[in-house]
Amino acid sequence: MATVHIPSLLRHLTDGLLELPVEVAPGERPTVRTLLERLDASHPGLLAGMLMDDDLMPGLAVFVDDEQALMALGARVEPDSVVHIIPPVVGG
Repeated sequence: MATVHIPSLLRHLTDGLLELPVEVAPGERPTVRTLLERLDASHPGLLAGMLMDDDLMPGLAVFVDDEQALMALGARVEPDSVVHIIPPVVGG
């Protein structure tokens, strides 16, 4: 089972949960988008909260198993992957 860590700004859509498990069949290699679509089925609005013009919102980064996924939504994941959606860091 893969795990997706939810950014704090979207946790109101997950009843405050920090991370959500996503069922992935053995041998399946879905994309990050596929995982988010599966989560969106039970947490409506989650995917839309991360997208702009059907692509990842500017400034958001995706890490799969502690490595930045440069293909973001198109990155492939393993059945036991851990995905982090990281919002932009701002400050002075």
